[in-house]
Amino acid sequence: MELFDVYDRDGNPTGQTMVRGEPMPEGCYRMVAGVLCMHTDGTVLLMKRHPDKSTHPNLYEASASGSVLAGETPEQAARRELLEETGIRCGALTPVYAERDATRLFRYYAAVVDQPKEAVTLQPGETVAYLWADRAQLAQLLAADPSPVILHEGVCRYLGL
Repeated sequence: MELFDVYDRDGNPTGQTMVRGEPMPEGCYRMVAGVLCMHTDGTVLLMKRHPDKSTHPNLYEASASGSVLAGETPEQAARRELLEETGIRCGALTPVYAERDATRLFRYYAAVVDQPKEAVTLQPGETVAYLWADRAQLAQLLAADPSPVILHEGVCRYLGL
């Protein structure tokens, strides 16, 4: 059972906690945090989603992301998700963008890491492959029809794509 804190539309905690899967009351939001992982050489880590994922199966994703659990800050959740999905520990996080949909608040960060690229580990049931792409490769992948990459608009702006 996954518990998360409930927020108002401005990202302020309401003091309520909910169980994942319960319908969200109107005017309430859950927080999702993600992190764009970049190597010191300028490449971006893309993780290929498992073919059994209900959304975007077999596509590369340019962030590790997930729900902010009860008691976590978005930054803590971003670090946890990066570690769970890639095996990578990161230092400083740079805020990239924030947005909101009908029931979720999104907080995305960037992390620059300096570790062997082969150190990436795949999370069973979540990811099946990875790729370190430079900006030119990333732009080429995004231009493909259909694109094999999921890249949030805010991340595109941050990367200058």
